[in-house]
This record gives sequence, structure tokens and C-alpha cells, in this order.
Amino acid sequence: MRARGGARLTRTFGILIVGVGVGVGAGVPAPAAGPDARLVVAPGVVVTPVPDTLTLVLVGDVGLNRSGTAVDARGVLEGPVPTPWTELSARVAKLIDGDLNFMNLETVVTDRNDLHAADKGQAVPFGFRSHPAGVRALTTLGFNLVSAANNHAYDFGAEGARETVRHLGALAAEGRLHFSGIGLNREQASRPVELLLPVGRVAFSAIGIVTNNINAHRATADKPGTIAYRIDEDWREVTRRLSETKADYRILSIHYGEEKDVRADSRQLTEWRAAADQYGADLVVGHHAHVVRGVEIRHGVPIFYGLGNFMLRGARDMGAVPEFDGCRDYGLLARVHLKRTAPGGRLVLRAIEIVPIRDMHRQPAPFADPAQAARRIEVVNLLSARLDDPAAAPPATTRALFAARPDGAGLYCVAGADADPGLVGQLCRGWAAPALPPPAAQAEIMRQCTRPALSIMGGKGKPGKKAKAKSKAISPKHPRP
Repeated sequence: MRARGGARLTRTFGILIVGVGVGVGAGVPAPAAGPDARLVVAPGVVVTPVPDTLTLVLVGDVGLNRSGTAVDARGVLEGPVPTPWTELSARVAKLIDGDLNFMNLETVVTDRNDLHAADKGQAVPFGFRSHPAGVRALTTLGFNLVSAANNHAYDFGAEGARETVRHLGALAAEGRLHFSGIGLNREQASRPVELLLPVGRVAFSAIGIVTNNINAHRATADKPGTIAYRIDEDWREVTRRLSETKADYRILSIHYGEEKDVRADSRQLTEWRAAADQYGADLVVGHHAHVVRGVEIRHGVPIFYGLGNFMLRGARDMGAVPEFDGCRDYGLLARVHLKRTAPGGRLVLRAIEIVPIRDMHRQPAPFADPAQAARRIEVVNLLSARLDDPAAAPPATTRALFAARPDGAGLYCVAGADADPGLVGQLCRGWAAPALPPPAAQAEIMRQCTRPALSIMGGKGKPGKKAKAKSKAISPKHPRP
């Protein structure tokens, strides 16, 4: 893996926030980049950042505490002595090196241990909460773009949602992060964040599932909460507002997917492609299934159908489940490289790096053995190839196939990226798309990837009959999968 030389670039970009409100901080500018802000891409190979470029780092689900565990400002409570926040991230700290670094924060953010759990219509509901000191530590690590729209945002009811908005809002006011997907009311929860960067305007929106589509968990005109992905009017509202922004690049985060299933379902394929085709999204970032799914490029728009877990302290050790070996025992960190190709033009994709991550339940890290990483990259390629849209006329959809590198990362390059100046040109020089394994090997991989296994979360309850009926009553077109 490579490390950035000099100051981390997430700290060298001054960000002006366009608009005010929840999820939009005061935009405290960071210092200007110095002449020593260089990138070390390999031993003895150093490049200087190129103007009109932007690098995004993307990870999936993040939570800093086990279900039902008390929060503590010092770290994770798993015994008499808290585990320090820095210990959680020690093995991935150098990877969080983008200009914008995204995570899905799958937890209530609070310093209170007196909150009451919400009724989620489940026999064994999970209740996740993380101390704001831990989230602050994540911003120090480099994370600065946060989705709070997910099925655990309401684990502690309306008061827990208010707590999350309060603490994330305080970090946003310091210029540490920018968040979307939750608010004190429906307007705030569906509002995109707009950032004015030196390279141009970036807009970011987030939407996610609400547990069992329980109406009480949705934000209303006078109640906090999130916007529900599986309810048509909510999906239309979020995509409409994002499409209406005057941004040079639009990012849409979606929390959705059948848990443990590596295959994207028909809703994902239809609606996420529509986000690229009709609603102006330039990047779609998916998470929730806790496993990695395929990646495709839709007329230049990367769609990540599932990044899996990244740092989810309350999850099962997926590396200890034999049925998950090689297919569902890892998460992905993705690094998306963008470039403005013409003065005043939009930002366009140039390259994507992916890094398979293990031990997501405790202390995430890249695979130490490059061969093990390459095995997971091969699985990603196969899942991506199976996303091909037979109804799309080329070149609407492009396979995102990643060539495994000796350092354990995978690389996809857009045609001509090898001629780009700086980092992307260095990465893409000599790149070629890899071949897929033979059909018999593909069939064996898919058999392994779809074997039944135990719950990711270690006993998550099934919804009751009442909850199922409520889901159908709210959204007949989109029943709960």
C-alpha cells in the first residue's frame, strides 16, 4: 500500500460549505497545501498531486460498540479497561488518504447510557450506540464524509436520533465532517450536503432502509429520523433533491441489500442504474448486506453494489465462518480517482483501486498475504461480470475488472488513464483488464459464495407478523425483501 508524503491531503483542502443546516458545518478552512505535499506510490517513486484531480476513499459499515454495551469516552468497553479508539484503526490508518473519505456510520452517536431502545418489531433487536469521542477519532483518522441513513439510526428512538444529529452537527461545525441522511425533520434528513472544493462542487446525499419500514422511524415535518429507501416517495425525494444541485460531481449513498447475499437483486440493478441514468448521480455507494458485491461502470458512473463491513465492532467474526471462506469473509476499501478533463467541465472517472479488508469485526487490516487478497479480487471480478445488463446498448455498462497487484490491491483504469500526469498515470501504466476464471471455476466460486450460513450479526431476530404487515401497508410497490 502507499502512504502520502507530507501532510495528509484531507487536511490540505480548504472546504467551503454551500448552504446551512443539519449536516452542513461552518466550513472551517484547513491550511493551504504546501510544496511538500507529495505522494509516495512505490519505493523511490514520488509524484506531486495534480491540479483538477480528486481522490475519494470509500468504506462500508462502521460502528464502534457492541449491541447493548455502554459507551465510554476512553474507548470500547469489552472488559475492565477500555480499548483505545486508535487501536481499532491502527492497521488501516495509512489507507484513509483521500481528499474525501466516506463511511457509513451504522450506529446512534451519543454519550448517554440512559437511552431506551426503540421497538423494532424484532424478537432479538440490536441496539448500537457509539461515543462521539470515537467518531471524533475517526475524523482525525481522515474520515470526513458520513452517511447516517441506515436501519440502526433509530435503535434508541427519536431521542437517539436527536443525539446523533447533535453530535454529528457539532463535528460538522468544526469542519471535521459532513453528513447526510438523518435530520431533525424530513427536510433536513433528505437534504444533500454541498461542498465547494478547489476542484469544484461536490454534492452528497444518503438514504437507507428503515427497519421493517416502520413508519415511526421515518423523519416527518416535526420529528427526527431518516428517509426510507424502500418507500417510493422517500426515494423520489432524495434523488430529486440530489439531481437539482448545481454540482460538478454527485455522490449517492444507499444502505440496502439482503444480508449475506453477494448477488445484487433486481431492485438494486433497476434503481441504482436509474440513479446514474436519470437522476444525475456520478457515484453510487452501496452497503448493508455485510458482504462485498460487484462493481460496474454505468456510462462512466461507478456503482458499488456492496462494500461489506469495514470496522463494525458488533458484527460476527466472518473469517471464522467456514462457509464464508474466500467469498464473504472480507470487506472492501475503494479509492476512486477523478479528474477534470476540460476547464469548467465535470469531474470524470480515471481509475479505481480496491483493497480487500479482513478482521472487520475487531481491528480491520489488509490481507498480509497478497495471494489471499488476489483471491478475493477474483471473486469481486466474477460478481462484477455477472452484473452485465443485456438490455443496455454498449457502452452504457462497462465491466469493472480489477487487476491484482503485488501489494494486495486491485486496479481498474479507464482507457487513456496511463497518459495522465501524476499518480493515476503511474498506477495505470501497463494496466490490462484481467481474464475471468474458466466456467467450471466460476461455478465453483459461486457455489462457495452462496452457501447458507449463520447470521452476520450473531442472532439477529426475524420480523414479526405485525411488522411485515406494516411494511406492505406503507409501500405496496416495494414490499420488504
